[in-house]
Amino acid sequence: MVAVLVMAGTAMAQSDQRLAIIDEKLDKLRAEVEDLQFRQQKTQQQLDDVQAQINQLRKMDGGPAAADVAGLEAKIRAIDAAREKDKQVILDTLAKELANLGTSRATRPVGAAEGGTEHVVARGETLSTIAKTYGVTADAVAKANGITNPNTIQVGQKLVIPK
Repeated sequence: MVAVLVMAGTAMAQSDQRLAIIDEKLDKLRAEVEDLQFRQQKTQQQLDDVQAQINQLRKMDGGPAAADVAGLEAKIRAIDAAREKDKQVILDTLAKELANLGTSRATRPVGAAEGGTEHVVARGETLSTIAKTYGVTADAVAKANGITNPNTIQVGQKLVIPK
């Protein structure tokens, strides 16, 4: 009973550590997004300034100089391209971090990368009975799932059964 409580405490500590890592990553992501949003606002202000300059040139009595308008329009295109690039950086960063959080090695069974069958532990099943059902050893199932104590499997737990 004491061993089970110690194992449960260890599992909770590991879970708390994983949550702390996830929180840290999310905080970092939030900071990066805020920085990119600030840069996007700055870019928008530059775009507004250039647009105002174009409008001023168009209102001049002598008419706008074609080279000036073309230069300002080129600046607008460059600013728009930079803005799109910043948006893509935000999306790529978020997608990458979310993918990393969703498939982190700490939460994925060790054997999942090698392929195999997934088994959901039912009431009354033991590591030995599950292994026997699939024609593998209990040690192989334990190793594939990072299980050090075979008595710690729980109903509903997903196990990878190695090939």
